[in-house]
Amino acid sequence: MFRYLRLAVRNVLRSRARSALTISAIAFGVWMTLVLGAFIAGMQNAMIDDTVKGRVGAIQIHRKGYDDVLGDQPLDLDLPQDAPWLDKVRKTPGVVAVAPRISFTGILTNGSQSANYVGVGVDPKLDQLALPLFAQSVKGHIVGDDPEQSAAIVVGDEMGVALHAEPGATLTLQAATASGQQNAMDAVVVGARSAGTPFDNKRLVFVPLAWAQELLNMEGRVSGFVVAVDDREKVRAIAEQLQRELGPELKVEPWQDLASQVADVVRVQRIILGGIGAVFLIIAIIGVANTMLMSVLERTREIGTMMALGVRRRTITLLFLLEGMTLALFGGGVGIGLAVLLAKVVGAAGGVSGSPPGTVAKYAIIPDLPLWLIAPTVALTLLGTLAAAGWPAWRASRLRPVEALRAT
Repeated sequence: MFRYLRLAVRNVLRSRARSALTISAIAFGVWMTLVLGAFIAGMQNAMIDDTVKGRVGAIQIHRKGYDDVLGDQPLDLDLPQDAPWLDKVRKTPGVVAVAPRISFTGILTNGSQSANYVGVGVDPKLDQLALPLFAQSVKGHIVGDDPEQSAAIVVGDEMGVALHAEPGATLTLQAATASGQQNAMDAVVVGARSAGTPFDNKRLVFVPLAWAQELLNMEGRVSGFVVAVDDREKVRAIAEQLQRELGPELKVEPWQDLASQVADVVRVQRIILGGIGAVFLIIAIIGVANTMLMSVLERTREIGTMMALGVRRRTITLLFLLEGMTLALFGGGVGIGLAVLLAKVVGAAGGVSGSPPGTVAKYAIIPDLPLWLIAPTVALTLLGTLAAAGWPAWRASRLRPVEALRAT
């Protein structure tokens, strides 16, 4: 086999101009597919990190039925803040942090203007462990920066503008307690958050957990827990394990279910990438087929001589397939090398700024070339090239020696 491969390489180098053109076509197809895929993968990484580490967490745990009425932020489906089963969660392999939260709704006012809001009570220390990227989206301070300020809140930047709530301003939060009574407490704005979706910026208000429990008369109670994991690729497996351990009374949801729109965007982008990549690779494959066919036509007498000397037809077929594979390997190698180089250069420069579909957040997109992108591209390039070389190779092996020797 090595002898045939060496002969195939030599035959490819015999027509250097045509082979260089074919290799360039393959390299361009691979390069374009990988570059486009690298930027899409970088955008997906930014979106997923923002979702998992800055907004909803990797996993959330609630009482069963909570997600059925999530829009109402129910207070009756609560859990103890120090639930006995939390040790199981913390000790589960892959879990790195667990943070309690309480969600509620109400009216936010500055005395003259008001707006509906969705409040999120957070434990300052634990929440920073569960959502380490949250602080990056906040201008000013986050909840808990000043331990002496127990009534500090962070509002969405659009809500802050609407209510003229600059840092240091005092707002009144009104909400219904767990028993249905209305309660109101004053809080001081310490920061404004600009990230995620328009809903986040117009409606969300983050408050200290203890302060929210006092407002809602729910001391020691929470709506649920946010769980952080060490590997986002294992989120669903960890969630399934937690669900088995915690039983049917609790609902364990991975981020893919909590932020299904993000998961849908990722899935659609990969489908689109596959279609665009296929177009580039088909163009390259057509070039390979043309090159191999020209090679057969030019070497008809040579093929006839080989067959007259006893070379088997399958050997002729194998030789031309190896020539196609050689072109694919050279072209694919050049394309991969150029794509990796570009990704490293752009990554070293800090990436490019972009806003994924459906969000208003600006992310630094760092091109990424994961294995799930490189492996299929290389495999499809190789298989496509072999398929393109198949017809010329079969045609070469079907030549009759006498007719081939008479060719001019």
